[in-house]
Amino acid sequence: MAGTRALLIVVLAAAVALQLAAPAAGNTAAVAEVCRNTPFPDLCTGSSGKHAAKYRTVDPLTVLEMQVDAFKKRVRAASRRAKKGAKAAANPDQKRALNLCKSYYLDAGDNLGACKRAIVFKDGVTIRATMSMAAQDMQNCDEEFRKVAAKNPVCDLNKSLVEMSENCRVLSNMIPAS
Repeated sequence: MAGTRALLIVVLAAAVALQLAAPAAGNTAAVAEVCRNTPFPDLCTGSSGKHAAKYRTVDPLTVLEMQVDAFKKRVRAASRRAKKGAKAAANPDQKRALNLCKSYYLDAGDNLGACKRAIVFKDGVTIRATMSMAAQDMQNCDEEFRKVAAKNPVCDLNKSLVEMSENCRVLSNMIPAS
């Protein structure tokens, strides 16, 4: 009797584990399906897919939320790189440009906060506006380096952030009206 009960517990535990694992794989596929309709689907899937298991359902709104969270992390990484670069800048113009970039990243962070609040209300207009402003911040950072004819050490991050902002704008157009 005890052996049968133990076997039953093991079988039930395995069944529960399989049920819990299945949505994560399904959610990753659902993220890829939503991201397929964005301008940069690989970037969308790559930055959102790893968070898919946290969500019960995956739709454009949840993928947008994942993208904004990933965007925020990447902005922080760019800010850290700009701060480090400013300390080691080869000349005063590069240092000034990197310090301006840090302020642009702070501004982008504020825009992302507004975007997160707009997601709660499914406010596509505000989401698109905040994403446009965040993309402009990245482009302004790049422009500072063009002005001083120097290599931008955060150029690769800025490029991916501009692409993520475009994905977010497209995702916001997929949100059903409430």
